[in-house]
Amino acid sequence: MPVEYLDPTAESGVEIEPYELFADTSGSLDLALIANSFPDGTRFMDKLEEVLAELLPAATIHRYQKPNVAHITDEQLETISRECDAVISAWGH
Repeated sequence: MPVEYLDPTAESGVEIEPYELFADTSGSLDLALIANSFPDGTRFMDKLEEVLAELLPAATIHRYQKPNVAHITDEQLETISRECDAVISAWGH
């Protein structure tokens, strides 16, 4: 009797939208890394910063730490928007 393999992957019920945002990484770049209060989120950002520093040597990386998992405040958003060209945010657990 032959073995039949079943693929449980369903068709997407949502139309796929292409991601069109990007940052120009060919020159200098101010990049924000935002972590929440979970310890492994900060450790993840530490490692991410190491890799990004190698990949983007002209980038200046700014670190931000949220006190909890709530949204960043309007004041934080204003500061980050003023200081940075792009943002990477991560949540630890």
